[in-house]
Amino acid sequence: MPGSINDILPDRISEADEEVIQELLYRKMKGYAGLAVRLLHAMEKRFGPEAREVLAKMVEDLSYEPRADAGDPRADLHELCERVERGCAGTHIWDRVIDEPDRIGYHFTGCMHARIFRELGEPDLGFLFCAGDGPSVRAYNPKLGFKRTRTLMEGDELCDHIYLVES
Repeated sequence: MPGSINDILPDRISEADEEVIQELLYRKMKGYAGLAVRLLHAMEKRFGPEAREVLAKMVEDLSYEPRADAGDPRADLHELCERVERGCAGTHIWDRVIDEPDRIGYHFTGCMHARIFRELGEPDLGFLFCAGDGPSVRAYNPKLGFKRTRTLMEGDELCDHIYLVES
């Protein structure tokens, strides 16, 4: 089950050292997430429920500038998934459950973001991290797509991500 920091390091580190690094990542991420939660609560206190409505609208309208050098969709699909795996090392646990030329699927069973925002009682705020997945895939290459039906952030037992070349 991938997710170890060792998956991306040129030289392996001990399990104990990896635990120290993961704990540091967790504390830092929880600090930043805690600040975001406090900001949201301050905005709610000042502006009422409209603060959350603004966040919901932000998620609904989320998009990113397309990458200017998008290439062959199949090659970009595999390159993107390699980047996803490298970016998730140390903070996520997953299995690659689909590995086809035009489709790659994952089951994420651990996510530090979901853990932290659920601990802080604000999974809706944490879902902002999840909401960027689809738009970032389309920005990487407009011929790529993203599907997900379950998320850890929303209380499901896993996130099911499918990255695909759209026909």
